[in-house]
Amino acid sequence: MHVFKMKLGLKHDACWTYKTSDFNVNAEVKYLFPLITKNSIFEIAEIYSNDKNDLSDFIATVSRKFGNNIRVVNIDRPRSSKAALLYYFKNFDNSVTKVMIENNAVITNLLIGNGIEEWYAYFFGEEDEVISNLSNDLKKIDVKIENIDVERSKVNEIKNDLMILNSLTPTEREILSAAIKLGFFEYPKKVRLEELAEMFGVTKVTLDRHIRNGLRKILSQLFINS
Repeated sequence: MHVFKMKLGLKHDACWTYKTSDFNVNAEVKYLFPLITKNSIFEIAEIYSNDKNDLSDFIATVSRKFGNNIRVVNIDRPRSSKAALLYYFKNFDNSVTKVMIENNAVITNLLIGNGIEEWYAYFFGEEDEVISNLSNDLKKIDVKIENIDVERSKVNEIKNDLMILNSLTPTEREILSAAIKLGFFEYPKKVRLEELAEMFGVTKVTLDRHIRNGLRKILSQLFINS
């Protein structure tokens, strides 16, 4: 079995990402979690631009078109750069995320700019077969592949990451990912325990337990099992 890294440039006209082609903005999906049983995907994306007007116009456009699903939180960054966070749910069916998962991808990053989604992921198997399957599956949901870059890799390069992630329960992984992305572990905290608990619909005590259990597993993997 072969392991390889792939960078996929995709054009997805039905998604908000395509609207970045009309504005001087870029985006990075900071958090992506599929809720398969609910046919949903929860994502948090950071939108950034050096042009405050372009950022405002982009947010207004996206809010009008996808307002029922998207929440916008404006964030000021240093050095006159401007950014905003988008919180949103979208359908799992007919999504690029579903195609990736069904083709055994380990997604590592998702960047957006100029109307193109750049997906970074590890894939396992025969390169030609994986690319063929991806192309066919993406075509079925009207997503066009603009470019593909492939680099052969080794299992050793990702096995530690996979081992740690697989030791976590889905809930622990979801909560820890959100806590890191939203600044819970920074000083001072950018998000409070109460806010995270409200986001996940649990008590502070329950959320704190999930965080502690997840951190214990990660630290055990890093400092004891290794």
